Formats: sequence, C-alpha cells, structure tokens
Amino acid sequence: MILYQYSCDGCGSSLLASESLLDPVKVRLLFNSTCPSCKANLSNHVTWYQVKLENFQPPERLLLAKSSCLRPKLPVNFRRVSELQAEPDLCFGDKNLDRFLKGLRLGQSVFLYGSWQCLAASELLCIRAQLEPSHRGLDSEAIFIDGENTFDPYLISQYAEQFSLDRNMALERILVSRAFTCHQLTSLITQMLPEAVHERGAKLVVASDLIELYRDPDVRHSQSLDLFKTTLNSLATTARLERAIVLATSLDEKMSDSDPFLRAVKQRVDIVLRFEERRHSTKLILEKHPTRSGESTTIKQPTPRILEEYLEATVHG
Repeated sequence: MILYQYSCDGCGSSLLASESLLDPVKVRLLFNSTCPSCKANLSNHVTWYQVKLENFQPPERLLLAKSSCLRPKLPVNFRRVSELQAEPDLCFGDKNLDRFLKGLRLGQSVFLYGSWQCLAASELLCIRAQLEPSHRGLDSEAIFIDGENTFDPYLISQYAEQFSLDRNMALERILVSRAFTCHQLTSLITQMLPEAVHERGAKLVVASDLIELYRDPDVRHSQSLDLFKTTLNSLATTARLERAIVLATSLDEKMSDSDPFLRAVKQRVDIVLRFEERRHSTKLILEKHPTRSGESTTIKQPTPRILEEYLEATVHG
C-alpha cells in the first residue's frame, strides 16, 4: 500500500499522511496556513511524496488522515459536469445587472468596490441567498463579516419584506461577526470562518468594507498588506473548498489601480466589479471575470426602490 506524505517545504517537517492524494491547498487549510514546527506561512510551501506503508515511520507530529474525512469523491479542483449543472447560482434581482453579470456561481470569490451601493448590494444578496433556487437563490444562511460596523438590520428587514419573507426569520438566517482591528479580522477569516461555513453549510459569505481596517496607521504598511493578502487567500480558498460564494466589498470611492490593496484583490479573486456613481445612474465596470473583462454597463436603478425610500427617509430625518 502507498501513502502520500505531506511536508513543509521550509523546514522539511512532516505534516500529514493520507492513503489518497489530497489537494495541497486543503492540507494548508487544515493547519491554518501555518507550519506547526517552524511557524512559517504554508502558502505555496506544501510538498508531497509517495512512501510505501512498510517503510513508513510516522514522526511525532504527523497527522494521519483517511480519505473519507479529508477528500471529496473527486479531487477538489475537479467536479462532474452533472454536479455543476445542478448547482444553483445567485442573482441580484435587477434584470440589467443580472444580464450583464450572468449570476454568481458557487466557489467564486467576488469583490465590489467604489460606492456605498456595494454595501446595499451585499445586504440584498444576504436576503436573496435565502430564496429557493427556483427564484435564483441558494436556500442558505449567510455569514456577514462586519469590519467597519456597516451592517444594518433595518435595511435587511426592508429587503425581507420586499420578498415576502418573515423579518425575524430572515435576520435569524444571517450570522454576523465583527472585528475591530486588522489582526482580529485576519484571525476571524483565516481561523474561524472556514469551520463556520462548513458546519452551517452557508453558501454566501460577505466581508463588508474589507480593506479599511488594514489601513490602520498604527500598523506597518508592509505588515498590514501581508495580513490582507493572507486574508484574501483564505477567503478564496474557503469559497472553492466549501462551494460557497464569498463577496468582499469596499465603499472607498477614490480607490485607484495604484492602490496596493486593490492590486492584491485583483490578483486573488475571481470577479471584480467597480461601481461608478453618476448623477442619475450608475456605471458598472467588470474589471475581472473568469470568461470576460473590461465590459461595462449603465443601470438607472441598481438597487430596489425600497432602498431609495429608506435612504430618503434617513436623509430627511
């Protein structure tokens, strides 16, 4: 019998042995991206080799794993066509926007930025994710990671009412977690989120206004950027391994391509959509997409009318 043994490429210490071949990304996730021996980041530093069972001498720290616990029926990067066809997608409910974006698919990581409307769109999706697949929903709970205290339960209630959902039940199906520093946010996303998504079976994760906490002037820029990249890698990995949609947002209207945080996002997520507000409309620019990019469209009403009424009521007291 042959075993597959995985090791840290940095210090050479053994991490895990399995009777079946595993995705190295999943092995890294099992150790929270940190080598237990040298404490180095395991990103791109997990190697594997075959060893015969009779020659196998497990070191003290080695984790023994059976394929039924750690590996799906097919390797994580391969899925049957029938499974892909059966998976639901998630839409915004705006005909022009959904025609332009063609829905969000399970396993994708998405970034919306450039306007307060990104927050509105993300909270709308927290409700739409609860709808049945026949209504372009996911029949799922949502997890909302609130980095800048942006979550608005009143607005969520208004959305729920629009789709004839019970307000209390709709709020009950959204799990909210807040962080107040970039270190807390990184720990939350890399260590606690994957387990929460797996245990709850959540198919939508929203990381609201993700970048702002990493602009902390009390943290060295190089350190905060490294933390941010680690967080992005974990979000994308969680989306792929758990077959969930991960949606991150930034409400910063002045962010440009020279911003190192934005460049890091574009390197790591699947879809990047920029919102540009105009006087009577919003221009949407698809800056990155698995099948196309550089396209744009203009929509007059990017969010439901209930949001416009809510904002007007807020402005006028």
